[in-house]
Amino acid sequence: MPEIFEKILIFMLFLAPLIFFHELGHFFFARLFGVRVEVFSIGFGPKLFSFKRGDTQYAFSIIPLGGYVKMFGDDPLTPK
Repeated sequence: MPEIFEKILIFMLFLAPLIFFHELGHFFFARLFGVRVEVFSIGFGPKLFSFKRGDTQYAFSIIPLGGYVKMFGDDPLTPK
């Protein structure tokens, strides 16, 4: 049984940099074109920890199988 946990941990360790650089690309190009980034998160779901620097909240969430960059005006429920 511990072997499966070791494989999952190794998978997540290799996946984390891929996710980080992918989301960093979204973040970089949003900022390059003057779009304000509200949240830069690695992972989904409840936040394990976060901090705010400037207008952006940086977060690490509990489910590390992806990430997201929330840009200003990216909420479909907000009327335009």
